[in-house]
Amino acid sequence: MLISGRRLGLDYGDARIGVSISDATAMLASPLMTIKKAELANHVDEVCSLVRHHDVAVVYIGLPLHLSGNEGESALKARKFADVLQRKIGDQVQIRLVDERLTTTSAQRQARESGNRLSKENVDQWAAVAILENALHKERSSGELAGVAV
Repeated sequence: MLISGRRLGLDYGDARIGVSISDATAMLASPLMTIKKAELANHVDEVCSLVRHHDVAVVYIGLPLHLSGNEGESALKARKFADVLQRKIGDQVQIRLVDERLTTTSAQRQARESGNRLSKENVDQWAAVAILENALHKERSSGELAGVAV
């Protein structure tokens, strides 16, 4: 059984976090904002604030795997962020990691097609949209939440 409510998609990077959000029915994903990273605690607090403000039920965080499927340093950073976020936000919101391979390429194409300027912040937001759209598609097709729980 799926959890009802909005979903947040995060493209977690070294300098920025692209953020996307679904509508209340979890059918459509839209770019929301880009968080410029400083200290881990600061951007965790900012994401927690977004979750509360938008009444988010599930947060999908892109897990940057190598094309081979192996995890590298970026994946470990995303896992650490997900773990810290889950501890801070508690059990009322599910945090799930989803494969984000090729989402930046997809994001660049999607942003161009929509006529958006391709700044670094836009690409991060559109990558978060691609992450969230993939997760929402998996939810609809399987009837289960996408990715793995933190």
